Amino acid sequence: MEETPPTPQPRESRHGCFKWVSITFIATAAIVAFVMLKTCTTTVSGLKEIAGILAAIPDKFQAHQITQTFQEQLVSITPTHGDVLELATAERQETLTKYDMKTLLFNTVYLGTTVSEIRVPAVYRYHIKLSDEWKLGSEGHTCVVIAPLIRPSLPPAIRTDRMETRSTAGWLRFNAARNLTELEKGITPMLEQRAGSPSRINEVREPARKAVAEFVKNWLVKEDQWKARGFTDIVVVFADEPSAKNLQEAQKQQPVINLVP
Repeated sequence: MEETPPTPQPRESRHGCFKWVSITFIATAAIVAFVMLKTCTTTVSGLKEIAGILAAIPDKFQAHQITQTFQEQLVSITPTHGDVLELATAERQETLTKYDMKTLLFNTVYLGTTVSEIRVPAVYRYHIKLSDEWKLGSEGHTCVVIAPLIRPSLPPAIRTDRMETRSTAGWLRFNAARNLTELEKGITPMLEQRAGSPSRINEVREPARKAVAEFVKNWLVKEDQWKARGFTDIVVVFADEPSAKNLQEAQKQQPVINLVP
């Protein structure tokens, strides 16, 4: 019996194979192009963001650097100048009084009151500590300084050569001398308390502000790198003032000194 020859299978044409390869290539290219476009867009956006951050770095770095450099200078001068920067001196005529009243029988019999008084010129000095926290920064052409608290230099000095005293005993009292002696012993504590009161510190606040500005100005003049910044003004606020919250708030205050000759 004669065998039937196998039916030949149709061959894929080369043209059809090429078509599928082309379609695959085009699809792959489209995907790659899409990915590259997204990547480039993200990269450009990222670069812009990074550029913005880098643009802000110099000012922030400089504000930090000026404070650090200034503090290093303070550390170097402290051993020879001490830890205080004297700012202001005020002389006042002080009056100190001590009363001593005496009664008997549950305050029904009055024996008199001894009154002692001392009048003396007192010299108050005020300073800030170099080792306390300082903050320096720059806003445009303004050097902004947040200085430490103003402190009284204790004890106050008194001019004993101009001291006046008086003491008068009550009609049945004989303690005028003793009452005056006790008052004299209390001169220093009472004057120290007055020296640190807010009202006395406020009296010297503006002269002290100017003294700090002069101190910083002298430092700026010595530092050529800061002279190149073109500073024209110095603003000074003290740590206990509301505008000392940050350098931006401090910068809004009236300049104390002008650096332009």
